[in-house]
Amino acid sequence: MLVENQHSFARATTADEDHSPEQRKQRCCGERLLFSLQLILLLMPLTLSILLLYGDVDSWILPGNLYNIVNKWRSSVQTAVQVISAALAAIEVFALCRLINLATRISFTRAPVSLNKLGFWSALSTPTVNWSHPIWTIVVTLCLSNLHTAFSAIWAGALTPVNTLSTQNTTIQIPDWSNITLIKEYPSQIDSSGPSVRNTKGYFTYSVGMGLLGSLLASANSASTVDGSIRNHNKLDNTRYNYHGRSYGAGASAGLNDQSVLNIPHAVNYTYSEVALASSVSCIHNISSDFALRSQSADNSYPVVGYLPDSTSREYSTYIGYGTSAIVAIGVAAQPITWATPTRYMAIAAGDAYEHLDQVQCAVSFTPTRFNVSVDVSNRNITIHKLSVSESGKVSNIDPNGNMTHVLMRQLELISNDQTSFYRSTVGDAFNASISDYRTSITNNATTNGTMSDSQIVLKGVENAIVSYIDDILVAYASAQLQVSGFTISAPTVVHVEALRVGSRDYIIASASITVMIILLVIAEAIRMRGWKALPVFDYLDTRMLVVGASRGGHEIAEYAEREGDKNLGRVPIMWSGEALDAVGLISVRIPQEEDKNLVPNDQSNLQLQWI
Repeated sequence: MLVENQHSFARATTADEDHSPEQRKQRCCGERLLFSLQLILLLMPLTLSILLLYGDVDSWILPGNLYNIVNKWRSSVQTAVQVISAALAAIEVFALCRLINLATRISFTRAPVSLNKLGFWSALSTPTVNWSHPIWTIVVTLCLSNLHTAFSAIWAGALTPVNTLSTQNTTIQIPDWSNITLIKEYPSQIDSSGPSVRNTKGYFTYSVGMGLLGSLLASANSASTVDGSIRNHNKLDNTRYNYHGRSYGAGASAGLNDQSVLNIPHAVNYTYSEVALASSVSCIHNISSDFALRSQSADNSYPVVGYLPDSTSREYSTYIGYGTSAIVAIGVAAQPITWATPTRYMAIAAGDAYEHLDQVQCAVSFTPTRFNVSVDVSNRNITIHKLSVSESGKVSNIDPNGNMTHVLMRQLELISNDQTSFYRSTVGDAFNASISDYRTSITNNATTNGTMSDSQIVLKGVENAIVSYIDDILVAYASAQLQVSGFTISAPTVVHVEALRVGSRDYIIASASITVMIILLVIAEAIRMRGWKALPVFDYLDTRMLVVGASRGGHEIAEYAEREGDKNLGRVPIMWSGEALDAVGLISVRIPQEEDKNLVPNDQSNLQLQWI
């Protein structure tokens, strides 16, 4: 039996020598051509990976028409992405399996392998899972067989269109403060108001204290938040925009003069810079205040008389009521000592029902400041941020003569006088609402609870209400400049547009890395195998070659398997024994000799014997 095996190997070797190198080369050219086509296919994922990486770095976005198509046919686009991803993953997995097949076919000609290992090679080259194989081979083949799913998922993440934002540049019209001649103190009598206009966007007037009285009072009522959070409040027009935090008098153009932005498809927000007056309010209880309610007149009118810190003469105004109890009077210098000053003063004189407001005196400072205005078009939200000196540079004073700030403060006196009735003061109620909400926020805040006196809470509530009045009045004047007078200038604007880009960065990098690794592996294997010159025509994946080769190997394979027992079939060592007769060759079993026993491992599934 041993002689017969040796004879079969010798016959194979002799037959192989009868074939010239040219003939063997011709037989393998088809294999190499197939592998060359595979390499060409690998250029597809490689090229796509390069484009995706470059597009991600360069922030490529899909054109507007594709944006609409993707959003309209989202399911169909995702299906197409899945199909393309599966095809790209199949190319890469096929390349790996092909490398395994070529390497193992060459190895099959050099040393015997067990039937288990041959089955393992076959499973890796397919790839499939054979559940009758040893457990470790099942684990490996199971991982490889699911590799296509993993690659496909990564490619899907790299190809799926995702939402992003792109930027475009345009200009919008903002208020021009070079002409503020219309901003002045108009009489509060009927038919004596300043220029006004009413349109679909709202009511705009230079008589802000009278024309927007209800809106100003409603805004002041919510000047303090009950939880200490940033205040959100309405813009005083019909644009349905809200301010997140303070307005500082900026952002009036939102919804009024931003049509250039709205003409850009899918615009979601925009930003621009604008110069406005940043106000700060500081209030005290001045028990020596000279501004106070005086004696009653015959017609239920009560004078409020006194000096303010910046008054050139005694201030005088008249309030009505059944008594002084419901009166809340705000005094502002009609003729200030200095007009071009950054600080203005106001004082409150109140009756018994609003006693906690009496003798409150506030200093209001105005500073020309450049602000960054961010407008969320989708949610109709406006956020104003102060820019630092280094960011804004030199800021021009939009009110160099102090006329606008003086007229603004005088609006507070008009509001308080107009809104005092026989029974209540609407201005006083607005102050009380702000104070009450601020007290609630302090009570619910464990870090400040108990650290502020009632007087401090009152002053802070008043400060918040006055800040609300001032900011809203400044926005109202800015809106009047835009809508009534048409005094505008252009401001550069950066528009953020909703768009689509291809893939997520992490998936793009992962897919590119996998593709490059596979190509490098192919190149390294080609160098190691010297272009697969030793590749035989025989392919164990072809069952026709496998059956014919085993048949030509004689009956020793069956006899060896019978002698070892069918339960150990996987450990039968076989090898491909040259190109006997034709390309199919023969498959023979190698019977270990006594002197070879030291070469035989305990587990013959890993048997590696030398060619004889």
